[in-house]
Amino acid sequence: AVMDRCNEVFRQIRGASLLEFMFMPAESDNAVADPAWTQPAIYALHCALTALWSSVGIQPNVVVGRGPGELAAAWAAGVFSLEDGLRIAASPGPEGSVEKFTAAPPSIDMISGATGRFVDTEDAVEDEYWRRRANEPATLNRCFETLVETGVDVVIEIGPDAATGSDSTVAWPESANGGEGPVVLSSMPRPSGDDAGACRDRFIEAVAGAYEMGLTVSFDGLFSGETRRRISLPGYPFQRRRHWIET
Repeated sequence: AVMDRCNEVFRQIRGASLLEFMFMPAESDNAVADPAWTQPAIYALHCALTALWSSVGIQPNVVVGRGPGELAAAWAAGVFSLEDGLRIAASPGPEGSVEKFTAAPPSIDMISGATGRFVDTEDAVEDEYWRRRANEPATLNRCFETLVETGVDVVIEIGPDAATGSDSTVAWPESANGGEGPVVLSSMPRPSGDDAGACRDRFIEAVAGAYEMGLTVSFDGLFSGETRRRISLPGYPFQRRRHWIET
């Protein structure tokens, strides 16, 4: 639903489909390097994954992002609407323009990927502050130093695996947690073909990891739109009862 809404807004801005761009064949190089396409695509994906986690009852206590991911983090923190964040991400570069929008203070702690510091109320309500965010380089080490100060020990990464490994693991300060990094739960694997099942399996594994870490999970969210019921299975392996589904 989040992806579809972002696609609708993108069509209003560009008259083209963002989803068609995101799901085009991997060998196609059409607009792949153009931030006017990649930034709104990243934003839409991050917001959709955040909503997916919310559907299983997992809400963040603190958020951090870089580039268009910081705009997605701001949306998760209630700073602006999904649509306004997409419009900002779809207008990259100093020549980009976007109509004025209403921003609110973050409802949860938010760390700026560009500064590594908490976003304060004064910055959060300035629309110009967010226009700059999609293009500024990130300071990951400083971000994670701030995360350590908040006592975070479980990090959910929104987006595909990085080619060089988890950003959270690589950039986490060595002095934190006795030299050990946080538990990192990756929302989806790095794309490697058309295997959509691998993405779903990774998310289910991540949800299981969240449960193991003591987070409260609403498992009904995993089965949304499905009809399921409990059945009785034997607890003893030698009862010689078959439970195969007959053709």
